[in-house]
Amino acid sequence: MWRPFVVLFFAFTTGLFGQELLRSAEEQQELPPSTLDSLPKIDLFKTTVSDTLPEIEEIISKEKDSLQWAVKDSLPPKKIKKKKIRPPVKPLELVTVEDYKILYMDDSESYVDTTLTIQSEYEFNFLREDYFELLPLPNMGEGFNRMGYDFHSTPFTPQLGARVKHFGYYEREDVAYYNVPTPYTELFFKTTFEKGQHLNSLITINTSPRFNVSIGFRGFRSQGKYAYALSRTQQFRSSIQYGSYDKRYRLRVHVASQKLENEQNGGLTNDSVYFFENAPNYVVADESGEPVLDENGNEQYQFYDGFLDRSRLSTQIRGDSELKGKRAFVDQRYNFIPTLKDTLAYQLSLGHQFTIEEKSYNYYQSVINNYFEETHPVDGIDDLTKINLLENKVYLNYSTPSLGQFKASLNLQSWKYALGEKEYTLEENTATGIDVNQLALQMDWSKSLFGIQTEAHLYKSLMKDFASTIYEVKAKRNVWKDIYAEGQYQFRSQPLNFNFYLYRSDYVNYNWYNPDFKNQLFSTLAFRIGHPKWGVLSAEKTAIDNYGYFRNVTTLKNLNKRFLIDPRQSLTQIEYLKLRFNQRLDFGKFSWVNAVQFQEVNQPLVDPEATLNAEPIILNVPKWLIRSSLFVSSYLFNKALYMQTGATFNFFTDYYADQYNPLIAEFITQNNTKIGEYPRVDFFFNAKVQQARLFVKLENLSAPIEHLIFPDTPYDYYAAPFVPYRDFSLRIGLIWDFFD
Repeated sequence: MWRPFVVLFFAFTTGLFGQELLRSAEEQQELPPSTLDSLPKIDLFKTTVSDTLPEIEEIISKEKDSLQWAVKDSLPPKKIKKKKIRPPVKPLELVTVEDYKILYMDDSESYVDTTLTIQSEYEFNFLREDYFELLPLPNMGEGFNRMGYDFHSTPFTPQLGARVKHFGYYEREDVAYYNVPTPYTELFFKTTFEKGQHLNSLITINTSPRFNVSIGFRGFRSQGKYAYALSRTQQFRSSIQYGSYDKRYRLRVHVASQKLENEQNGGLTNDSVYFFENAPNYVVADESGEPVLDENGNEQYQFYDGFLDRSRLSTQIRGDSELKGKRAFVDQRYNFIPTLKDTLAYQLSLGHQFTIEEKSYNYYQSVINNYFEETHPVDGIDDLTKINLLENKVYLNYSTPSLGQFKASLNLQSWKYALGEKEYTLEENTATGIDVNQLALQMDWSKSLFGIQTEAHLYKSLMKDFASTIYEVKAKRNVWKDIYAEGQYQFRSQPLNFNFYLYRSDYVNYNWYNPDFKNQLFSTLAFRIGHPKWGVLSAEKTAIDNYGYFRNVTTLKNLNKRFLIDPRQSLTQIEYLKLRFNQRLDFGKFSWVNAVQFQEVNQPLVDPEATLNAEPIILNVPKWLIRSSLFVSSYLFNKALYMQTGATFNFFTDYYADQYNPLIAEFITQNNTKIGEYPRVDFFFNAKVQQARLFVKLENLSAPIEHLIFPDTPYDYYAAPFVPYRDFSLRIGLIWDFFD
């Protein structure tokens, strides 16, 4: 099955390279001139040499100075050699940071950002992005719980399960390409939680104005505050960017090798939940467990700060998980119309993308307990899911001033989803994998119509199995002065990840096969209006059908003692509404940046007296999300240092947050335990000296301050049910850019 894909890839590659080399050879080829016809004619029928000598001398005398011109004139017309279009080389004294280009898979680009802003503060984290709607788990690299959803930008093709482990995984779209005037290096460093560090480094260099190579590595180790919570990651990536002098041919290549490892503890036990919340003050109890009262009738407290050392709290399990991936990606494009200043609006190009990737998720557990119920006769748990992806994509780009920009592509895709081999047999579940071959058509169009920037997108699978369909229309216009408005409508029909269809485990109750699951349907209508000073207001409403979720089917009696789940799909339509307002106010050196989000879910009502076996509330989000940053920015030491210091306040209302299941690395819907209603205040001090940016943060500073003022206040901050949020910690780090 793989042979046609490989043949197609190499045939296309050979054709493009061959055409480029042939054209270069023609430009450099020079034919030697022929002088035979340019020589003067001599009458060879003269009888003697003496008779011919005077004539020869006369001819030589006349043609002596003009012989070379006669030779040149007698040559056949020479083909005019086209000069290579060489891009101008910018003098180094005129180079700015904007010349250090960062290029992405979707043809968008940016440049190296060395500024120190509040956005830099929000993005100085493991993901290197603003995670306003995400709630991090206790240790770095463990994953994030969701407090909001963005359904119109999620992957729409079949994916490997274990989605919680994919936070921080470099997908194809995450690997960047570069074009820099001088060698560029970025060093990222940040402290972790106990016995470890986090390093992310990148070096890129242009060996010529046309050729760039980059190498990046991210690695970290973090032991964590809790037992069996060690995280470590090794991620290598390298990219190549090449373009011909005339900008007709472009080549992009990247390879990536990644391994993300985590110890898994399953969260705190019920006893540890009590010790976590009440440390260091505990109610004195008698032999029957009843609280002991003092002479005034109040409960007596006993001080013990031992469980402030979180490693002493007992957890549910001791397991290990590992997500590994290897990928090679090639993107080639040839422009049939050279990119010149006078033809910039005209483009006709043919391109080809090739992707080969293998990915696997492995869960190990040497010590077996009954948290996930009974097991098959095995000595230890060793569950494996893996996927192999092979994709060939041929695309055509065409643009004119009158028709706009048009792109059409044909995608040939293959997914091979497989499970680990088991010594035992399962009668009710005989499937060992899923093989999918898919052919898809994609079209994109954009143009400015009457001052409205309009975009339209279509993705349509042409085969039935695991098909995806997307229709999308976008429009943007400046309404008045600096006020702009955007509108978007998108419809999606997409399959679930493979965890829902098929899973096999050494645990008896974690085996299922659901070949009849339907595609999820998402209809999203979004609107945004913004002004640089007044702020940005966005509204988004999504109607969802056949929503896939993992349902907690544990009985109330065994809550947080057992963990049983069942993959399901919603029986009725769910409506999700999200409103967000972002604003920044500046008062001299002081700034106030706010983000407020309101969310509402409309779905079938559930009887409040219902058990866990009844249809649950499927999509759970907090009604309010708030983030507010107040800070001051100023130059110090004769403008040698630029500093930014202040505090960020985070808050979300309580809700039935999803529960984390480490066995399958997915979040599970539950309707019994709420989290939230606690403030998170982070104090930060950031500074910039030349190309170096220093970050210092006191995370969750509100926790010790609150307990200093109110000693009896319980520790009630959680990232997921029975999984605490991070305690107060000091984190420092830096980003250092080198441009030579």
